[in-house]
Amino acid sequence: MTHALNRVMSRDFSRGLRTSLALCFALVAGCRGVSSSSSDAGLMKLAVVFDDSMGQASLGMEAKRGAMMAIEEARSSDFRAVYCGDAGAADAARDAVAAIGFTDSDELREVLPAFAAAGTPVMVAGATDPCLAKLAGGELLSFACFSDPMQGAAMAEFAHDRLAARRAVVMFDAKSEFARAVGAAFTTSFRGLAESDATVIAFSGDFAQEVERAVAKSPNVVYVAALPQDASRIIEALRARGFKGAALGPDSFDEPSIFAARNLGAVYYSTHAWLAGRGEPAIDAFVARYRAKFDGMEPTAFAALGYDATRMAIAALERAKTGGTVTRATVARAMHESGSFDGISGAIAAGAAERFPSKAVWIVETGTESARGGRQLASRWEPTHVPDAACGKAH
Repeated sequence: MTHALNRVMSRDFSRGLRTSLALCFALVAGCRGVSSSSSDAGLMKLAVVFDDSMGQASLGMEAKRGAMMAIEEARSSDFRAVYCGDAGAADAARDAVAAIGFTDSDELREVLPAFAAAGTPVMVAGATDPCLAKLAGGELLSFACFSDPMQGAAMAEFAHDRLAARRAVVMFDAKSEFARAVGAAFTTSFRGLAESDATVIAFSGDFAQEVERAVAKSPNVVYVAALPQDASRIIEALRARGFKGAALGPDSFDEPSIFAARNLGAVYYSTHAWLAGRGEPAIDAFVARYRAKFDGMEPTAFAALGYDATRMAIAALERAKTGGTVTRATVARAMHESGSFDGISGAIAAGAAERFPSKAVWIVETGTESARGGRQLASRWEPTHVPDAACGKAH
């Protein structure tokens, strides 16, 4: 991966910071560490908001672990980390000077009004819908992740060019704005490629009839725009109905039920980082520290995003402090003016007219004989054309 800045090892990063965070684990008001005590009175709070127990737990827990690593490595008591799930997000918005979090666009959309009311800026780890930036309070958001149009376009081009697909079915969860956004991006991009067409099928709740309709179209590939808890179930249903082509998916597939399954056939999904066998010192060191801290577990791209987003937020707090009093407004400005940040998930820097960074999309293969039931890198893809976000529009 080409980066604008040299990689900085985490120990060098923490040594250079004067302002950072200390861990605290008292469970109060839905967040760990929200309440003040005599030992931390006067400390500013940075909220870490990830769903690690509900529908997004498989992604949120990974991102939270990455955030915890970044906070521990920073080593200072000038700021205090408070850990929250979605239920404590309103408290976090009210009490914190800034926040890090969110691996899903829908969960961020739901709680964004609380952050907008408080004026609390958020460094977003993995909510990928660019329509979020157009909502009230969207100006408070900064993003460490690529956008849905970016990953949808990358997968469409990959399917067309590498898998020789010409007929696609796009199944998307009508209840999820994330699924709508990424499904629309794939559809628009795939239809724009030579000799290609895509049939769009929405599902809501039970998807048995929609699976039958999808298989009846005899597609080369099926793009499943679904949340983590549904992705493997839909692919299993497609296989049971006789679909033998490649199943494709977005970054919500980057979780254990997909890459640990043995009965899903060929699956390709887009994600934010590839951490296996890269041979890059900073990435290898991150993976080694993660394994050591979490009982030998392998990190996913969401751990890398949580780590990068947290380091970016800490750096913004540091810049805000050098300018004088740290306020929500000064931290928000520092987040937007962060420039290029060299992270574990890649170089992170939004363009002048784009809120999301233009990052490479990593396409991972699993379930095939070549992947041997695990994961292997299929491609690092930079799409030639990224469609506009379909905010408020149907497919």
